[in-house]
Amino acid sequence: MTHQIAIVGPKDTILGFKALGLKTFNALATEEAVKVLYELKKEQIVDEKTGESKPLYAIIFVIEDLMTEMEDSDYKKLSQDTLPAIVPIPGTKGATGYSLKRIGKMVEQAVGSDIFGDK
Repeated sequence: MTHQIAIVGPKDTILGFKALGLKTFNALATEEAVKVLYELKKEQIVDEKTGESKPLYAIIFVIEDLMTEMEDSDYKKLSQDTLPAIVPIPGTKGATGYSLKRIGKMVEQAVGSDIFGDK
């Protein structure tokens, strides 16, 4: 069995992704999204060749609006492992800038400088 891709967000926003083969999970508020993300992160599959457990989901897209109020501690716990990758995407309201800020923080930690010049 191979990894899967999921998306978390309001049903009306994510429904179209189902046609692309993504697993869809409804969440209208940040608290719901966090709960769903923790559940998805726990799901495992067994590698048929090695017998090892590995995450079922390789990528979990999350509508950006739901991540803007997420506690930093939750974000760190959810994104500490390589898989699944938690990727915020813009919702129906468009981009909020959350994703760019997150990427900026990661780059700043990696290179030791704010190369985006947001400050």
